[in-house]
Amino acid sequence: MTYKTVSPFDLQTRRLLRPVALIDVREPDEFKAGHIPGAHSVPLSGLSAASLAANVPSPKLGREEPLYLTCLSGIRAEKAAGRLSAAGLTNLVLLEGGAKAWEEARLPIRRCGASLNLMRQVQIAVGILLVLKVVLGFTLHQLFFAAAGMIGIGLLAAGLTNWCGMAQLLARMPWNRPTPCAQGVSS
Repeated sequence: MTYKTVSPFDLQTRRLLRPVALIDVREPDEFKAGHIPGAHSVPLSGLSAASLAANVPSPKLGREEPLYLTCLSGIRAEKAAGRLSAAGLTNLVLLEGGAKAWEEARLPIRRCGASLNLMRQVQIAVGILLVLKVVLGFTLHQLFFAAAGMIGIGLLAAGLTNWCGMAQLLARMPWNRPTPCAQGVSS
């Protein structure tokens, strides 16, 4: 199904003229890393008509008044629109290119947390550890190659169980602790 879309500049113009209801369906850590000011966070993983009503209480939204949806690139926003239209909402508008296009257009972004989401931090840490283990394996001792294999086993276990010890550890770091969103807009 195709939905109405709006460009970042058109949405910004509409926001300046009057308040708009904008739902960001990314996960909370992605939302905190940078979102459109005034957007409501309703992650796709828990999105339903009931969760939407709890975050944007106007019953006219999505019916008489447009409800704008965004995510990082637009893919999850389209999935969200599918769920919401199945629940009877028909006046849904997707932000073309998502938050990525918004930021590329140099429009205001509000940040309230780590600048890198948790999964990117895990990927960077694992990459550094693997490169280090391989370099040490070639230069110091071959047992470091076994340590690199253990990291691979950890990744496999994380993928199979949906539990990542490194993500849990990184989530406790000071830069990832929950902080209230700073007032104002940063770009």
